[in-house]
Amino acid sequence: MIREITLNDKKAFYKLGTLLKGNFKELFNLEKILDQDYSSILGYFLNNELIAFLHIEKSYDEINIINIVVFEEYQGQKIATKLLLELFNRYKDVIKYNLEVKITNEKALNLYKKFDFKLVNIRKNYYEGIDGYFMIKEVKK
Repeated sequence: MIREITLNDKKAFYKLGTLLKGNFKELFNLEKILDQDYSSILGYFLNNELIAFLHIEKSYDEINIINIVVFEEYQGQKIATKLLLELFNRYKDVIKYNLEVKITNEKALNLYKKFDFKLVNIRKNYYEGIDGYFMIKEVKK
């Protein structure tokens, strides 16, 4: 099941977020995120347990994908794909999606390419010494 994350999901959100970065809790304060009109976090739940999430920020007709993470034991089950499809279905007014991804993250790169994200720039040393790709998906209306 996919639904918006709430403060009740705080513990699981931070546990999952530490897969991205050890100091995730310091970088991403859930209360502040949920208090912002332009932020949203879609959670993927299995048996009422948060196993993945997609964090975005929306500005007019553009969405910046901040984080997408799936517990390792659930990777390869198309959960990130389902989260992206849900995102695209919820925000039909959006004409551009953008994100950054570590150049070494082959799984994520393959996922984004499948959804027609295009490489537009390389951000040198963006991920603690590792380059990042800046990618955009434009939606034709």
